[in-house]
Amino acid sequence: MINSVLVPTDFTIETEDLLGCIGELKNAGLKKVILLHVVEILRDQGLAPMFERNAREKIEEYAAFVRELELEAKTLVVVGDVRKTITELAEKEDVDCIVMGATTRGIIKGRLLGRTAEYIARKSKRMLLVEKYDALKEGKEVYEKACKATFFRVLVPLDFSKEALRAVKQLSGFSGITREAVLIHIIDDIEDLDLLDEQIERALEELKKIGEHLTGIDVRYRVVEGVPSEEIKRLAEIEEVTLIMLTARGKGIIRELLLGSTAENVLRKTTKPVLLIPAEKESGEYGEEEGKKERERGNRSKEEKTEDS
Repeated sequence: MINSVLVPTDFTIETEDLLGCIGELKNAGLKKVILLHVVEILRDQGLAPMFERNAREKIEEYAAFVRELELEAKTLVVVGDVRKTITELAEKEDVDCIVMGATTRGIIKGRLLGRTAEYIARKSKRMLLVEKYDALKEGKEVYEKACKATFFRVLVPLDFSKEALRAVKQLSGFSGITREAVLIHIIDDIEDLDLLDEQIERALEELKKIGEHLTGIDVRYRVVEGVPSEEIKRLAEIEEVTLIMLTARGKGIIRELLLGSTAENVLRKTTKPVLLIPAEKESGEYGEEEGKKERERGNRSKEEKTEDS
């Protein structure tokens, strides 16, 4: 369950809409919201005291809204580096999840997206929920909240690694608010074209075994072949899910997810909210040698595709 969240805010219109999404997290056990504004030490140098004063006034308005939702609110205004401050304070405050926002067309002008989200996904030991908003309308900065029953129908990509299965364990904790789940496996390493049907059948059996542990949730299963990031986005639309839940690292597609273009594609291009589950502490980052092997495999795959075409 999610008892406490950290919400970085830069006082843009999408941040105000993001606060409207916080209320539904009460159904996931939310009790405390920590609102954070970071006065960037480099950009605002010399004017930091003024920005800090203004931020304290504005952030209290946000806190008042949170309290109206009958949630505990704490405000923090800190001068420093945005990415490092968010990551460090999430640890210090021992929050369960960091909540951020993004538009369905990539980066808003706000500073808290793009590389910052990727940095937090890499470094933080906390869950990261990236809510999504409809894109700009008629050239105006008008955003429509897309966080409607976020946890109702959840898509979970699985590669059957220990790390990937952590998402299923987390999902079981949302059984009170999640009504449907779609467990998917994406085959991107076909062993033998003649054995593809057999490979699909084996994966489907594995998914069904995992789904048996999700009591109280209606579970569906999909096994497809293709590029992981594209299939995740495609199936999320087809299945009309309200949330994509991913493990930050694992083997195969999941481990690669936050280390290359796949992460950017899923986080920035999907129109669905994304919940990233952190890896176990002892699993660590990619080793240098392991990362090299992954890149070599990727290069070989590209060469094969070029030759086929």
